[in-house]
Amino acid sequence: MSVSLRLSRGGSKKRPYFRIVAADIRSPRDGKYLERLGTYNPMRPKEDPERVSLNVERIKYWLSVGARPTDKVNNFLAKEGLTKKKEIPNQTKQNQPKKKTLEKIKAKEEKLKSKQDLEDAAKEVASAASEPAAESTKTEASPEPAVETAKTEPKDEKPEASPEPAVETAKTEAKDEKPEASPEPAVETPKTEAKDEKSEADSKS
Repeated sequence: MSVSLRLSRGGSKKRPYFRIVAADIRSPRDGKYLERLGTYNPMRPKEDPERVSLNVERIKYWLSVGARPTDKVNNFLAKEGLTKKKEIPNQTKQNQPKKKTLEKIKAKEEKLKSKQDLEDAAKEVASAASEPAAESTKTEASPEPAVETAKTEPKDEKPEASPEPAVETAKTEAKDEKPEASPEPAVETPKTEAKDEKSEADSKS
């Protein structure tokens, strides 16, 4: 009788629960088994230590007797160091792309390369055009000090050309001339003379 270490399903719909058992290879998956060796609960997170529980001593016994684990159980045992993990050989034909896909990949790479070359050439032309433009702007911006001197000269000339003192002198001269031209004393003298003549005529009469 050949024995295998395999999973026996339990639990309910969409909530599986597996037992790790030693069973005859001729018995059904969920049928009779020889011994229960552990549990596997896929509903628990991978970091949970209770996700997989194993009875290491009894598993070693069944391995020594000649029991063969299935691929899934072998992965659990390899993590515990009881067996070696099964190596998956490289499939030299199926894992490589076919001839048409290789041609498409090559054409895409060439297209990207040509696009990159065009961008680099455009950048070089733009940089070459920007250098003489920068030099010309520098030369045009050099006569700024002459403009500043020209701006400062009118500021210095303003106080010299101020005509305000002449206006003030003219105002003062006009003020001095006003009292000299007053005609009031000339009007008073004829009145006094007329009064004197009237008094003399009255005295003679």
